[in-house]
Amino acid sequence: MPRSQLLFLLRISALLLCMLPTTLYASEPHSGPKVAVTIKPVYSLVAALMTGVGEPELIISNNASPHHYSLRPSERRLIAHADLVIWVSPQLESFMPRVIDSMQQDNTLRLMDVAAIQHLPARTSHHQHGTEPHASTQIMDPHIWLSPANARAIINTVSQELSKLDPANQQRYMNNRDTLHKRISITEDKIKNLLAGKNEPFLSYHDAYQYFETAFGLNNAGFVSTGAEISPSARQVHKLREKIKRENIHCLLYEAPYRPALADTLTQDLDIKTTEVDAIGVRLAANADTWFELMLRVAEAHASCLSF
Repeated sequence: MPRSQLLFLLRISALLLCMLPTTLYASEPHSGPKVAVTIKPVYSLVAALMTGVGEPELIISNNASPHHYSLRPSERRLIAHADLVIWVSPQLESFMPRVIDSMQQDNTLRLMDVAAIQHLPARTSHHQHGTEPHASTQIMDPHIWLSPANARAIINTVSQELSKLDPANQQRYMNNRDTLHKRISITEDKIKNLLAGKNEPFLSYHDAYQYFETAFGLNNAGFVSTGAEISPSARQVHKLREKIKRENIHCLLYEAPYRPALADTLTQDLDIKTTEVDAIGVRLAANADTWFELMLRVAEAHASCLSF
């Protein structure tokens, strides 16, 4: 072998040897905590907080309603293996108390227990299921994520919990929290602009939006159904039709993803618009942007329905 080639090979070998210890002994990137979240809107806020660290797991990933959900074995394993499980309340995820008791979990964060969360009493019987024994007779509406103020309280609390579990990434969680606060304020301003002057009365099929209505000054005049599985009687439908005429109501909001057949019966021959609205994001992918997209879509649905 020519001397020049030999020298070249020796230089390459020496360079590789210098690099080898760095490759072999470099520490692995820090792995964030294992976090499981029950529903998509809250998952979105947690995913945004964990940006750059890891990704939480979404427990209910198939767009089913959390009210009467039955966990699959894989979803039970997510809960069992998580360092932190984040959920809302028994009035929303009625399956969670049994799961927590059976697994003797002490690593759960129930958001309805967060002191900074604004609580509004339930207005219908839709949220009466899942009530714990000896609970107060006043049931709280669990749709807390539809309030920007509550979203801020959620990210403040979760960022603190993540920092306790993962002190090495505390500064990243705090930075992500501050970024989220700014995004929430921007989204809140957009919604206020969309809904400016939209003070007309409207009906909603189910009662799921009072946090949103309270935050943005909307005028809900009532509900078609007062329970998740209860359809109104013919007498109730007649009374609702009379109410629509009497109060000059031109908007009915129904819950995604299915338009109820009763909506046509209720609005037949009446000058009233029907619009789909979505509290939990059934038509959205689960990611760090979902909460913001969800809130804007809810606002757009109200704005569209109230434009006549």
